[in-house]
Amino acid sequence: MAPDLPPADAAPITVAEAFATAWDAQDLETVLALVTDDCVFESARPGANGARVQGRDELRRVWGPSFVPSDAAMETEATFAADGGRVVQLWRFVAGDTVVRGVDVLRVRDGRICEKLGYVKA
Repeated sequence: MAPDLPPADAAPITVAEAFATAWDAQDLETVLALVTDDCVFESARPGANGARVQGRDELRRVWGPSFVPSDAAMETEATFAADGGRVVQLWRFVAGDTVVRGVDVLRVRDGRICEKLGYVKA
């Protein structure tokens, strides 16, 4: 069954909330359906500049291992609208005693995420 996706004219915050819901539910197929074919992802790690990947196939390769069932959990804490089709999301990753908090800056184009820039609290 195909996921119920926001329309092309959806508000950026609506698209970002759908993306966060799918991510938190570990639904990789819906997450990938919510990004553009040319989506750019800049990871918060490794190093100060992180790693950069582009395109849905590369995102599947990079994000796929994160969607394997485990006791770890990604939780979106808050979502805020910004200018220029951008949305900011606060999140935390919990795996046992390890907690990582971070921020993603998302850019939406035509109802899909076209850029996801990740930052973590050091």
